[in-house]
Amino acid sequence: MRIEEINMIDETMRAMNRMVIGAIYIDYPVYIVHLEYQKKNDNPMFFIDWAIVHFMKNQPKLDIMSASKIIGMDFRLIQYRIRTLKEDGMIIEGADGFKITKTGESYFFNEEEDVPYVNASSDFLIDGRSLSIMPKVFYDDKGYVTFDRNSIYPRTILKGAEDPSIKMLLTKIEKMSNERKRSVGLPSESKDFNCKDAPSQGLLRVYLVFSCDHNNICYKDIVYSNQIIELPAIKETVDKSYFNDGLEFNYGYDNIDAELLRNKVFSFSSKGIKEFLSYIFYWNDVNDSWYRYEGSSTSRSLSVSLDFENFTMSWNCRKLIKCLEIGYNQYDKEDEFFIRVTVETSDNSLLKLIELDKQIDISKKTCNLNNVDSIFNEYGENYVRKSLVLLDRLDCLEDIDNRKYIKQEERK
Repeated sequence: MRIEEINMIDETMRAMNRMVIGAIYIDYPVYIVHLEYQKKNDNPMFFIDWAIVHFMKNQPKLDIMSASKIIGMDFRLIQYRIRTLKEDGMIIEGADGFKITKTGESYFFNEEEDVPYVNASSDFLIDGRSLSIMPKVFYDDKGYVTFDRNSIYPRTILKGAEDPSIKMLLTKIEKMSNERKRSVGLPSESKDFNCKDAPSQGLLRVYLVFSCDHNNICYKDIVYSNQIIELPAIKETVDKSYFNDGLEFNYGYDNIDAELLRNKVFSFSSKGIKEFLSYIFYWNDVNDSWYRYEGSSTSRSLSVSLDFENFTMSWNCRKLIKCLEIGYNQYDKEDEFFIRVTVETSDNSLLKLIELDKQIDISKKTCNLNNVDSIFNEYGENYVRKSLVLLDRLDCLEDIDNRKYIKQEERK
């Protein structure tokens, strides 16, 4: 999963005061329905044309310069619009001046003196499973629809544009309030909806996110564009979803009742847990006392407690110190999903090591190793050197030695 996707998930859950346990992307099936309808003319030129034609009605021998001053528009714009009105068959020009055609009369002089309707069309997104209108965020965001992959979740089959479900959808859209139409990307006061083409099949990427709040209550949410959304067609499937042995995801396929699985995030055997932890913590073996696994889903459903002994048994102490700093170790399965294991320690020697590592990072980031002496004085030179070797920070050790010894010799 891309870093920007993970950041979006973290931001969304952080706003809800929740801790992310894991997440997986879902290619959700959708249909794109090509709608044809009538809408009020929203062309900004309409009102200029309206003024010109009404001016002509009273003064057929229109003087363009005078009209531009009265209407308050540039001469060249009025000239261009008159040419366009002639091309569109709204007016004709003869020896007696301009004359408004029947088309122009019906268009600009309707009985209601209202803005006329014009033909319009647009693509409209619907749920590929329930065939219903989707949450508002999909119409605000204009989600990126792909057409080259299959979804793990089957879609409802439509029998072309004449399918009864499409007819029901058109009726529902027709009855929408103007505010509701705007909320799903359709013009206010649009009407006479029709669909002549078979809807296209597509996929939208959403994210199933597992999280916990401070009370250790588990949540399984569908997230899209920094919002938690409802997709009723897969609610039961979401409740049944969890990660299991072999670092696989079950995609909600389980015969057990959804109510009993709602709080389940992991389903690991003892062997499966140890293999997983060995892999992401770089251990050759895992002691039962090093981790806690509760099966039911809480923020501590799978957590690891580090002490100096098991920390030094890892062959990537550098990775583990960073895990301690952020509070979790993240496993990424290609671009499909990620899982986070809570990492904690109460070992003072590790807490001291974390603080030293942070100070070294600050020195590196600011390109300032002048405070090395103060770090040596605070922690002791022998401790700092051993720690840098343990953390595989040999580049820092080399920088320090260059400054402390080689440059001293140069100054002599």
